[in-house]
Amino acid sequence: MRAFSKSSEYAIRALPRLAQQSDGRTYQLTRELADDLDIPAPFLGKILQALSAAGVLESQRGRKGGFRLAAASSETSLMRILEVLDNANEERLCILGQADCTDERACPMHEFWKQASGDFLDRVRDTSLADLILFCERNPASEYPVARRA
Repeated sequence: MRAFSKSSEYAIRALPRLAQQSDGRTYQLTRELADDLDIPAPFLGKILQALSAAGVLESQRGRKGGFRLAAASSETSLMRILEVLDNANEERLCILGQADCTDERACPMHEFWKQASGDFLDRVRDTSLADLILFCERNPASEYPVARRA
């Protein structure tokens, strides 16, 4: 079961690397970032453009162009990325697909899903790109954010 769309997964892998490789003032090329992370460059470019249009990233064309974070990594939450790429919000959909799943008209999984999705959204809202970078620094053996093929 996948927690994020492929677009969000790629963004959540690319943005910490973008922050790690940049001094905050320089722009990074999509092609180089995609090669480093083994992500298709055209797909990553579309993702980064969407994040740029939403103000999460800044972009610049030209010889010294590319992308960089619009704010400090500590100010960019995973929820912000999910809002842009997956239209994530506080509304919980029924895990079993029931159209009207409320406390009054609950499905069999309602209480579990209400708690689990609430915990998940809290964690995503409270986790910043800086937290991911810190994880990378403390756990270099994980090789995150590079996804190694099996």
